[in-house]
Amino acid sequence: MADPVATVEKIVKVGLKIKDAVDTVRHNKEECDEIRRRVLRFSAILSQLQQTGLVNDSPAMSGALEDLEESLQHALELVMACQEKSTIRHLIRAGDMSKQLRRVKDDILNKVMLASFAINAHTTIVLLTIQAGGHLPPRLQLQVEDAVGQRVKRFKFVTD
Repeated sequence: MADPVATVEKIVKVGLKIKDAVDTVRHNKEECDEIRRRVLRFSAILSQLQQTGLVNDSPAMSGALEDLEESLQHALELVMACQEKSTIRHLIRAGDMSKQLRRVKDDILNKVMLASFAINAHTTIVLLTIQAGGHLPPRLQLQVEDAVGQRVKRFKFVTD
């Protein structure tokens, strides 16, 4: 599992690359601008969250942030494809590219929601730990399951 802090740094770097790439797109400008706005907002929020130390060593957030970074890399590839100069290629691929850009926007939003859930779960654990005097309540246990080949983290309350 990757370091959440390093993943946030990668997300911010990809966000800046997307920002620069959108400045020179020739096709699908509206979709690319929307991707840039979303990515820059998410990057700013994650940077601020990183400064609080909340994302440090959080296994609950690692997978979600890695997934988000993967989606942003795909978005960067699509935005860069919109920089192509060839008019003929643009006419052939315009509709398909527009669909791909919409899909990647939705994918980014879905990954951000997952990351938000992970952050909320981590915050809950931190608050429960503080409330319990520095130790997790014995009923709370972190379970890591492997479902359909993906890492899935679940928090389970175990009854005594």
